[in-house]
Amino acid sequence: MKNKFAERLKNLMELEGITAYKLSKDLHISQSVVMYWLQGKTTPSIEYLIDVADYFNVCSDYLLGRQENY
Repeated sequence: MKNKFAERLKNLMELEGITAYKLSKDLHISQSVVMYWLQGKTTPSIEYLIDVADYFNVCSDYLLGRQENY
């Protein structure tokens, strides 16, 4: 099963020109956490899922692959 969160996060970061370093600094988390998300090794807690959704102005269901539109 593909990790939709990792796939969608990568796409949003590329679209916005955001690096893992910048995202980690803006969300006040370590860069290694963001890298684990991008590699599909882990997924964010609900709190961070909401933070990522707010950061990119998308809904959490989009990030989770439950809907196709932002």
